[in-house]
Amino acid sequence: MIEVTLIGTGRLSFNLMNEILNNKRFKLNQVFGRSKFRPKHISDDVDYIKEIKNINKSDFYLIAVSDNEIYNVSNQFDAKEGIVLHVSGNTNINVLSNHKNYGVFYPLQTFSYETNLNFREIPIIIEANNKINQKKIEKFSKIFSKKVCKMSSNERAICHLSATIANNFTNHLVFKAEQILEKNGIDKKILQPLIKETFNKLDRMTTSEAQTGPALRNDNLTIESHLRQLNESDFLNLYKEITKSIRSNEL
Repeated sequence: MIEVTLIGTGRLSFNLMNEILNNKRFKLNQVFGRSKFRPKHISDDVDYIKEIKNINKSDFYLIAVSDNEIYNVSNQFDAKEGIVLHVSGNTNINVLSNHKNYGVFYPLQTFSYETNLNFREIPIIIEANNKINQKKIEKFSKIFSKKVCKMSSNERAICHLSATIANNFTNHLVFKAEQILEKNGIDKKILQPLIKETFNKLDRMTTSEAQTGPALRNDNLTIESHLRQLNESDFLNLYKEITKSIRSNEL
């Protein structure tokens, strides 16, 4: 049985906790968090600790905290012979170099407390400080997912950049679109079928094939109409830049 300690209590840690608890090949030793009280989403079956010095021996330690806290947290405990992994997409592996055995376990996905995701379909990007640990981390990761990828810190950072654009930026654009509707007294739910089909199409075709709209068609009358409607909006310049980008990437 593989013993695991989780450091952090955020959304990713919550999802990892559930995966570990539901897999008989794992034993979740402890979950460390800064809160004096057990967070409500942390199972009562888990040993929740508030002092990092009380961490017990494990085979793997998963540091699931904000990027700017990884170095500080890593330097507060001794993993001895265990392997310390951070789960960040944009943080260099060397931030963990105070440990003998260390690496990266980065699930390329967006996580929440409400959605039960299928970890078998989530790409997990891994890295290790030596070949022996690489094999151990790969074996560990394949228990979670069938899509395990070895990458350098630089390659992983590129994936994180792309993921930020594809996920966070897209979500923000939907937010802005909803704002426009709400300001004009229109129910934002009217967009939901369109949004779902926009992403469903990507299962059937490439993004280039799926692209539609006035910018692609060079429909200048429609674009000018949109610009007039956005004349006093903080979205005006972003609309212009995205329109320009679509036109410049026209195939």
